[in-house]
Amino acid sequence: MTGTLPRAITPELLWTGGCMAASVPGMLAHYSCYLLRGRQGAMLVDTGHPAHRDQVTADVLAFLDGAALTHIFPTHGELPHAGLLAHWLELFPQAVAVGDMRDWQLYLPQHSARFRQMADGDAVDLGDRRITFIAPIWRDLPDTLWAWDDTSRTLFVSDACACFHPHAPGQSDRFTSEVAPPDIAIMQDFNDKALHWPRYTDCRESAAAMDRLLAALDPAFLCGAHGAVVDDWRRMMPYFKAGMGA
Repeated sequence: MTGTLPRAITPELLWTGGCMAASVPGMLAHYSCYLLRGRQGAMLVDTGHPAHRDQVTADVLAFLDGAALTHIFPTHGELPHAGLLAHWLELFPQAVAVGDMRDWQLYLPQHSARFRQMADGDAVDLGDRRITFIAPIWRDLPDTLWAWDDTSRTLFVSDACACFHPHAPGQSDRFTSEVAPPDIAIMQDFNDKALHWPRYTDCRESAAAMDRLLAALDPAFLCGAHGAVVDDWRRMMPYFKAGMGA
């Protein structure tokens, strides 16, 4: 922990990205992405926000240390998650994009041969770690996918479990166990705006589904795009459920 991103979550898992002013005055919000390094490849989970292109690129190249990026996984098609997809495909000509790649041939037709459609249960083998794609429970868009790394026991949850907490510059790289509990009202506001459906839906059924998934996996980390890395999911789940209005 240095106070700013990047931070190595494990020796082979990097957290990078940047922060921007949130809709709440005086508060910063994370725009994160993650790099998994294996013996036979490396996967970038989300692409980084275009506003952070130079920083994220430098962090990824440093962590790869000369190795190749083989897979790019945009968890869904929104700007913070997929805005640098073309950048990474051009920087690493042998890499392929994996995930729910519907319609991407319309946006990036020059790279259409490099899209690999994935669905719930499909997996990518990086040699010493297997990344399995999971149908999301708290999703944003119809093309959202989550992923599970069986080696670090990390669940990549895209826009879900966004641990919004007031933080200033120099406090961007904290895990949830290292910060005060999140602000439930701020999380509810984010979920209503980003996911849309929580404001219209009784979320209790989905909360029970999250409980079952987490009990089955028992992740060491929940890595989302817009908040602190969750390293104590049992303590945090009541806050996340409240933030979904459950």
